[in-house]
Amino acid sequence: MMRAMTGPDPREGTDGPPPDDHQSGAFVAGNLPYLIAIVVSLGSLAGFLVVSNPFASESTAVGTTTTISSSVVTTTTLPAGNTTTTDGVDTSTTTVPAAGLQGIALELVSDDLSQPVGAWSFPGDDRVFVIERGGRVSAIDAAGARSTYLDLSSRVNSGGIENGLLGLAFHPEFESNGRLFVYYTRAENGDDSPDSRISEFTASNAGSSSVDAATERVLLDVEQEGIRHRAGMLQFGPEGYLWIALGDGGLGDYSAQDLESLQGSILRIDVDSGDPYAIPPGNPYSSSGGLPEIWTHGLRNPWRFYLDAPDGLIYIGDVGQAGVEEVNVAPITEAGINWGWPNFEGDNCYLPTDGCDMGGWQGPVVGFDHSDGACSVTGGIVYRGAAIPELTGHYFYGDWCAGFLRSFRYEDGAATEEDDWSADIASLGILQLSSFGWDGNNEMLVVDSNGAVYRVVPVR
Repeated sequence: MMRAMTGPDPREGTDGPPPDDHQSGAFVAGNLPYLIAIVVSLGSLAGFLVVSNPFASESTAVGTTTTISSSVVTTTTLPAGNTTTTDGVDTSTTTVPAAGLQGIALELVSDDLSQPVGAWSFPGDDRVFVIERGGRVSAIDAAGARSTYLDLSSRVNSGGIENGLLGLAFHPEFESNGRLFVYYTRAENGDDSPDSRISEFTASNAGSSSVDAATERVLLDVEQEGIRHRAGMLQFGPEGYLWIALGDGGLGDYSAQDLESLQGSILRIDVDSGDPYAIPPGNPYSSSGGLPEIWTHGLRNPWRFYLDAPDGLIYIGDVGQAGVEEVNVAPITEAGINWGWPNFEGDNCYLPTDGCDMGGWQGPVVGFDHSDGACSVTGGIVYRGAAIPELTGHYFYGDWCAGFLRSFRYEDGAATEEDDWSADIASLGILQLSSFGWDGNNEMLVVDSNGAVYRVVPVR
């Protein structure tokens, strides 16, 4: 529900000038000064139009982008060809609809899916690419028809509730190079402790109806202890590097604090250099002190994170243990942050249960407990689409158990304008919100692991 906002008080009516019973017609003596002023004004306007030619169509035309933040509307003029993009989608022509926003709704994209855990697209494509935990990437066309885009079922170990095909990212230049990347847990090791694998595949062209599984090029295998907490999110950052989320394995140990282990961390690698990849300059342990792939650590199960290029922030939904779920936010450029797990959960000591040293660790921006049925935060995305400009810059997230849908705007190090949209989607029942994503127009998608993907649309 949107917060109600009151407008200005209506002005009191005023009487007009009394009628003049003694004069009529325009060209009376009392009107001559006004007529002279009008003639002078029209002459000035004609001169301006001739000299400035403001309606001419030239290559230097400008566009405007309108951003709404709370009740403040800001309009920025952009030179022609200079656009603001998020994940490669042009957002330079956003305008504010005349009809006010009353709420949001979920528009069905497809319910012909098996345990979907993610949905994304690349700019301009009208398909939505859905990853299903069993190992299939499905393509949903504009009419809602599903086809198999990439089938890795024979290679994926989806035993248990947290293993399987977990991540997908299109290369920033996918339309020209056809490169895409996936995260899955391997079948070779059986159900005891499936390792995590990040691989590259190549489509013959951006419009291909399917991708040949034989094009696989393995980038990274991570030997993970335990059978849970795989995380799995993949996303390219604004600098062109691939970011990868790995959980701690679920053993409740200190692996997330061990910089010689990739578990419980978010990695950053350069897939355009090296063999099979290179370590980007600026990675905090690129020369010493830890594994060079690690960008940030101390996370339990960062199932879904989001890199928001316009504001230069990373949002991390880190699944809790005993009773606190959390959303962490930091500048994309801030390397080496320790989020504290397992020493603390949210702002509470976990190991030890009290008296833990909070120094050197960063706490969450938003935390919520399990009192309302929540059990597993689902990190979301910052809305950057065109359909709901009132929510531009607002971060959406949910919970897999409680099924709620909430948002906030991050400003000056804190969550502001917090909203709960759960009542708007209540007619669909309690959804198992497994992921958020975006379509080819950068509109927000919501994934229900019961088998459906929805697009968020405005109610006006």
